[in-house]
Parts: sequence; structure tokens; C-alpha cells
Amino acid sequence: MASLISVGQVLDLSLERCRKHFKELLAITLWMVVASIPTVVGTLLAPSGGDQTLTGGDWLSFAFSCVGTILTIVVSIWAYATLVLAVAEQAGGKKINLKHTYQQGWKIFLPYFLLSLLVAGIVIGIALIAAPGFILLILSSSATSAPILGVLGTPVFIIGTGIALFLLVKYSVQIAFAPYVLILEKKNPIEAIKGSLALVRGRWWATLLRFLLPKLIYSLVIFVVNYLVFAVIEVVLSLLIETSTVLVLAVYTLSLFLSVFLSAIVIPLLIATDYYLYDSLRKTR
Repeated sequence: MASLISVGQVLDLSLERCRKHFKELLAITLWMVVASIPTVVGTLLAPSGGDQTLTGGDWLSFAFSCVGTILTIVVSIWAYATLVLAVAEQAGGKKINLKHTYQQGWKIFLPYFLLSLLVAGIVIGIALIAAPGFILLILSSSATSAPILGVLGTPVFIIGTGIALFLLVKYSVQIAFAPYVLILEKKNPIEAIKGSLALVRGRWWATLLRFLLPKLIYSLVIFVVNYLVFAVIEVVLSLLIETSTVLVLAVYTLSLFLSVFLSAIVIPLLIATDYYLYDSLRKTR
């Protein structure tokens, strides 16, 4: 069996792909920034202070926030599917047509949405393993509960939580490539999950290293950038807060958009990273 791509190769290829095709990939993810506009407006319209009386502005803020949340979810699902298609085409040496890629992204929106629901169901199902111990601990806190509930609740909760965390880590790697199988191999959601399981089978540790390490490196860089950028914004806000409410609002709005924009830059890199690992798993199966 051929060896999997190395961590260094994953990083080099992903960074080079995103650098070379930055404009095309950003043209997809920037729609997430656009979709977040109603949420930002809703946040800005939200009441400040302790007055709990509902007003027209409160309902307007709520409405904008709801619309923004729905738009962000829909556009994020479409953007993810579209980015997978774009990265795969670019990796194959093809020049992408953004309009055509946008259309293809909408065509696979529903299957990918169903896959997302299926994966969420798996995650919730695994997390529920810890539920019996949690319920016992809640019941043991009642004044009328039997002492045995507290004695049983703690070990059951610890064991259940440990098993749930183990399975979540295990299956988060095993089914991580289901979107790529669904989108690029044109499988249905169940077949996509089975396909991802087959790709990783017998190579879990090797896959984990290549799946996790690049993301840890990206996270460290993002954390530093976020810390520096928002530290500067905090200083600017503290200087302006006593001088101009309009300027404070403008800087605050900028910070909200900036957080979304940073995500829009990072997401293509994450998708490219997972694509090259998926491609290597497929070729060495």
C-alpha cells in the first residue's frame, strides 16, 4: 500500500493552492460576509441597558437576527460545497468558471444539507451516551432523592462522558471525508458516510495526525492574529468611547465584519487541507 501524503506536503499544497487561487476562493466565501449583514444589523439594533420592555426596535432587531442566522446557515452550506468543487477542479489543473461552480454548488445543496443533518444526528446520538449519568446527577441534587443516586451518578457520568468523547474523536475522523465523497464521487449521504469510513479504515492514527496537526497550526496563527487585531480595536474603542458614539459604532461594526471576514479567509485553507488528505486516502486505498 502506498504511503499517505505527509503533513508537510498537506500544508505546502494547501497554502500554495489558496495563494494561487485566492481571488476565486474568496469570491465564494465573501458571500458568507454578505449573508451576515442582517445579523450585524440586528446586533446593532439590539437594546442596551437594563430596560426589559419590548419595543418595535427590539422586534426589528430580532427579525434581522433571525433572517441573518438563516441566511448564514444556507450560504455557509452552499459555500462549503462550492469550495470543495472549486478546490478539486483547481487541484486537477482546471480553470474554474465561477458562475458554473456557483450553480453546481446549489445543485448539491440539498444532498449536502441532508448529510449535515445525518452527521449531526450521529454526533448527538454519541453525546447522549453521557445522558444517563447526567440525569442521575440532576436527580441526586433533589432534596427528596435517594442517596444511592448520587453514589451511582458520578461514576456513570464519568464513564459515559469518557466513552462519548472517545467515540466522538474516533468518528469525527472517520466520517470527516463524507462531504468529499458525496460531492466529488456523487454519492448519497449514507453512501458518503460509508465511503469515508472505508477510506480511513485501518489508517486511523495516520489520518488523525494529518487531519489534526495542520488545523492546530492554523488555529495558533489565527489565535495570534485575532488577539492582535481585536486588542487594537479594544484600544481604539476605549479612546473613542468618550468622544464620539458614531465612531464607536463604526469601529464595533467593523470588528463584527472583520471576525466574519477572517473566517472567510481561513475556510478555503481548511477545505484545501482536507481535500488533499482525502485525495491521498482515495489514491492509496
